[in-house]
Amino acid sequence: MEERTTADVVQDVMDDIAAKREAAQGDKTLAEKFADSKSEQTQPETDQKKMDEITLKFGKGCVGDEFQGKDGTKYKEILVPNVDQNDKRPWQTFVVKANHVHENQYGKGMWCKLPANGTTTLHRNVKVGQDEQGKPIWDTEKTKVPNKELKKMVEAYKDRDRDRVSMKEKLPEKKAEVSQQKPSEKAQTKSKEASL
Repeated sequence: MEERTTADVVQDVMDDIAAKREAAQGDKTLAEKFADSKSEQTQPETDQKKMDEITLKFGKGCVGDEFQGKDGTKYKEILVPNVDQNDKRPWQTFVVKANHVHENQYGKGMWCKLPANGTTTLHRNVKVGQDEQGKPIWDTEKTKVPNKELKKMVEAYKDRDRDRVSMKEKLPEKKAEVSQQKPSEKAQTKSKEASL
């Protein structure tokens, strides 16, 4: 008897599902009618409100410790290396919400997005003087920088003069080196074979 009651319950559920499907298909035509009437009305354009953003890419070494602000949200400090390698002052820093800083797909770098037309305040610790015990007195220097300029500062490592010669350009030199090394290596192997 339990099998019959189970089969009856299953059949009732299946009939209920079929009835709901039919009702939904009937409502679909009503929904389509409603959508058509909505499209005829004028709608405010929300696409224009999309904000332009720029992506800052930096290494993991440029991410400072995570801390909690007075408002309870978590922030991360981002370090901006000095553009000039001879500049020995402390690096400038700025703060971003912790959930806005992401790891790239390879796990070796970090990135965050900022509004393209916005500005960011950079902080730099500056030595002001010394107290009576000879300890340095530090103060914070604040500068406002447009985010487009900030991107150039953060990604300055990409613009450094490096030896950016492609392997195709180096190929003839490499071939010449290898061809010079091969005869001397062959002579060494022959002399080893002769000694055996």
